[in-house]
Formats: sequence, structure tokens, C-alpha cells
Amino acid sequence: MRKQQKYRVKWFKLFLFVLCSYFIYLTVGQQSQLSSIRRESQATRMQLEQLREANTALQEERKALHDPKYVEKLAREEQGLVKPGEIPFISVEKNNL
Repeated sequence: MRKQQKYRVKWFKLFLFVLCSYFIYLTVGQQSQLSSIRRESQATRMQLEQLREANTALQEERKALHDPKYVEKLAREEQGLVKPGEIPFISVEKNNL
């Protein structure tokens, strides 16, 4: 009778070991997933902040486009436009040579 009881105890210990190992495995896996989600969330927050800043800059640009002086400045600088009677000045950069 004694031998049968020892055998049963070994199976019980093995079962407890496997059960504890499984719970540890689950816990480590969940912590890994949580860490990944936190990193992704932080990256998304940073991207959101950058997009908000870009949105603010675009809204300011939109407001500035209602000012005729600003539109004239853009036309002169970006398009190279001149008023009638003005002589255009074209600079040659070293990169174009």
C-alpha cells in the first residue's frame, strides 16, 4: 500500500509543476504583449502630436493666405513672378552649374 501512495504523490507533484509552469508561461506572454502594446501606444501618441503640430501650421498658413501681401510674397519667392515694370533678378547657384 505504501508504494501506491508514493506513486500517486509523484503524479500530483508533476501535475502541480506542469500547472505552475503553464501559468508562468501565460504571465510572461501577457507581459510581453502588454509591453508591445505600450510601445505601440507611445509611438501613436508621438505621431498624433506631430500631426497636431502640422495641422496647426497648416491652419496658420491658411489664415495667412487671406492676406494679399503674403500671397504676393509667395508668388515672388516661389513662382518668380514680378510686377509690370520690374526687372527680374535670377540668381545662379553653384549646384546648377
